[in-house]
Formats: sequence, structure tokens, C-alpha cells
Amino acid sequence: MKDMLLLDLETQSYPVESGIYEVACLAVRDYEIVDQLYLGKEIEGYRGDKRWGYGFHDISGDPESIARFREFVAQHPFPIVAHNCGFDKKFLLHYGWVESDYPFYCAMRAVRRAVPSLESYALPKLVSLYDIAATVEHRALSDVLNLYELLRLIRPQVWLKVGERDHRNRRFSNRPKSKPKIHLPLPTTTVLAGETVCFTGKSEYPRHIMQEIAIKNGAEISQNVTATTTLLVVGTKAGSKLDKALARGIAIVSDEESMAMLNLGGSKESASALEP
Repeated sequence: MKDMLLLDLETQSYPVESGIYEVACLAVRDYEIVDQLYLGKEIEGYRGDKRWGYGFHDISGDPESIARFREFVAQHPFPIVAHNCGFDKKFLLHYGWVESDYPFYCAMRAVRRAVPSLESYALPKLVSLYDIAATVEHRALSDVLNLYELLRLIRPQVWLKVGERDHRNRRFSNRPKSKPKIHLPLPTTTVLAGETVCFTGKSEYPRHIMQEIAIKNGAEISQNVTATTTLLVVGTKAGSKLDKALARGIAIVSDEESMAMLNLGGSKESASALEP
């Protein structure tokens, strides 16, 4: 895929209710930038850190910003590509910036397929690895330009739509890695030390990644509720594991509550670790 709309949003937090504060979009044809759009309204007099959209007004429902974005997309009707595209997509859909059937593709998944041996696919790691920049600024325009340079270098050949499963890795998709092999872009803690955690039910987050996050924070993982299980993390449509946990008096939390326990609810870097 050579023609695309590269996108980056700054949102301050993971839930869609947090709003949109900066938007940058590059129209790319055959890996050359042919047009660009930047949307952001700075707060007058703000002197603090401007990363992650701080210091900007919430433009998620701003008619002028939405109209300019829609006009840009109409002029360049290419698929939208973002590094952690599932994150950006849910914000754009929630606030009506694009139609529900607009095609979205995840750059992180494309890079992972093109270069499968890397320890981390977080944008800061990739930008540093390929000598594009010392670090990412977490500002929309700067980050999307870094993403453009990365894709121009790697030029992935296989792209999967957001929500489309990678059947090539399906056999291994539900297996967490052992602790020495986990390279998630998240800190290691002992928050869950002494806990044996089991997961059940459907989730918007890949279960094997949630298991690896738990391991990274000191937990042991059990695939079934047993006498040693101390915590059950529950998604939707939970089945017999929930019944067993209730009968045994085991602590039960939702996916969101488990994320909050580990302070993973508030950043795009956290979201990138959970991207399938």
C-alpha cells in the first residue's frame, strides 16, 4: 500500500471521553508527501508541557476542525494509517470525524510483519532504532512525520485492516511469553507479586498481552480457576470460570479495573502495548 493518509492524534488519555486535542494528517502517494493537515487550538497563556495534547483546547466536537478534516479526507480518499490505529480509529468514529466503514490500517502490525525479529514495536523504540530521531515528542505533527520516515524506510508489503486477524500467527496468538522474553514498552513492577491471575470472557484487549502485562508486574498466570488462583480478571460473556471464582471467594475485577490497578488506563503508550 503506497497511497495512504498517515494520522496521529493527541488525546491526553485512553478513554474516548477524554477528547481530541491535536490532529496531524499526511497525504502520501508512493511514499511521497503530497499534502498535510494540522489541527490544534492552543490555550492562550499556557506555559506547561505540550506533549499528549496538553495546552490545547478539546476539538473533538469542534465543527470547524471536523469540517477541515472531512474536506482533507475527501480530497485524498486514501486508507487511514496510524501507528496504533485501533486507538485513533475509536476516537474518530466516536466523535463522527469519519464514516464507520472508512478503511483503517495499523502501521505497527505492518512493521511487525515486515520485521518480525524486533524486541519492541512501540514508536519511540522504532524511531530510535532506525535513527529517525532520538525520541518522539508526543506532538501530533512531529509524531506523524516520524511515522512517515519509518514507513518510507521499511515499506511494508502486507497490511491488515484494523480488526482483521493475522491468520499467519493464529496458532500462537493466545500464548503468553515467559518473563525473560517479554519486551512490552511498559515498566516492570511488583504490583501483582504473590498473585496468581486467571483471565476469562471476551475482551477488546488481546488476552496473551494482558497475561504478559500481569507477568511483567509480578504475577503468576493460571489458565483455569484452581485452589491457587487469587484473582480473576473478567471480560464480557464470562462462563464457568466466573462461577468457580465466586464459589471459592476469589477476588474478581473487570478488564478496566485490572488496567487501573497497573496504571495503564491513561496513555497511548499503554494502548500500543495492547494493540493486537
